[in-house]
Amino acid sequence: MYTGGFISFGIWSIQLVIVELYLRRLFSITLYIQDIRILILVVNAVYIAVFFITLKKIFIPLTTERSELKLQKAFEIYEKKQGEEIKVVGNHIILDVQDLTTYFYTEEGIVKAVEGVSFKIHEGETLGLVGETGCGKSVTALSILQVVRPPGRIEKGKVIFRGEDLLQKSKFEVLKYRGKDITMIFQDPLNSLNPVFKIGPQITEVYFLHMENELLVASSKQDTSIFAVAREWGEQLLRDLNIPFPNLVFDLYPHELSGGMRQRVQIAMGLACKPKLLIADEPTTALDVTIQNQILKLMKELKSKFNTSMLFITHDLGIISKMCDRVAVMYSGFIVENGNIKKLFIKPYHPYTRSLIGSVPVVGKKRRRLEVIEGTVPNLIYPPSGCRFHPRCKYCFEPCDSKIPKSIEVEPDYFVACHLYDPEYKELSEISIKKAEENWD
Repeated sequence: MYTGGFISFGIWSIQLVIVELYLRRLFSITLYIQDIRILILVVNAVYIAVFFITLKKIFIPLTTERSELKLQKAFEIYEKKQGEEIKVVGNHIILDVQDLTTYFYTEEGIVKAVEGVSFKIHEGETLGLVGETGCGKSVTALSILQVVRPPGRIEKGKVIFRGEDLLQKSKFEVLKYRGKDITMIFQDPLNSLNPVFKIGPQITEVYFLHMENELLVASSKQDTSIFAVAREWGEQLLRDLNIPFPNLVFDLYPHELSGGMRQRVQIAMGLACKPKLLIADEPTTALDVTIQNQILKLMKELKSKFNTSMLFITHDLGIISKMCDRVAVMYSGFIVENGNIKKLFIKPYHPYTRSLIGSVPVVGKKRRRLEVIEGTVPNLIYPPSGCRFHPRCKYCFEPCDSKIPKSIEVEPDYFVACHLYDPEYKELSEISIKKAEENWD
């Protein structure tokens, strides 16, 4: 405000001189008989006096009043949130995805990427979403956050987050959840981070967008600016992620960091607002084994610290066994098996899950050959009719090529989408299993 006033002061002085010169030369009118500089000083003295009186009597009190009201409102919202957090106790369902369907409308045809996907995530739980490349894992995650790019479109379904259906909300309303309550870590941190901004501003931007009230409360208590508080929080977050010299890393660009450091920074951005749900889309794909283990260990520690639920997407069953409480196996846009992680590894039900686990080498266990899933992944523009796995399934029988299997609860809270476990086809399934075992022998 002061700078603007002095700029106006200079402009007024120049304009006064120019007007005086034009009047004297064009019309022979003398604006001031004595030295024009005296006139400039007098006029500007009046201007400065009016400026400072207005500033002190009107603008400063008005700004102070607005700041106090904003701070008071921030304190009220902060206390209300604290009270709500204390009330929420127990193993609640934090995310309930029901019949989620997403298609991509391309020139070649409609890509049926996600078909009727349903699963639940409880508070503090990690659900693993596992499957081959191109089966729709990442599209499922993008659909939850509603960031599917054209020509993709969410056709139907429900994404119920803490009792509210996000698919019924407008784009503006979803922004309040995205980055604050639900965050996502992408596969490649180098492409996910903005190369022209330093690490610090990219982390603190999350605070300014979603935690302005908390920043105001903290700054008033510490008697400092919100920018200083945001930097302090950002550096502390980097410190929690075991990043050395966080005060220096805060002022570096993404290309100046290693792959592991960039991934840690991306995790920091994801956890900045202490989200209720973190979606990790293959966060260790581009990292070597040593760094991969460090990142996984760090994510487990931070999950416990912040009590964050997690949707962990990967194609690596080894990582799934380390990280997850429950697992959903996905194939060609459908979830074919969903249940407890221990049950899945001890006794898998779906033929695809069995083949996946059978194809993993086990240290110390001698095998003549690893199991191979015959055939190729189906084209999602022209997917097979009925069960999409039936062209590659050794247990395939009559209804598999014509009817889409229902999700059947074979054990408490354990679901399998396969005709082998449908009571309607019990006799046919037993015959198919016997034939498959005979051919295998």
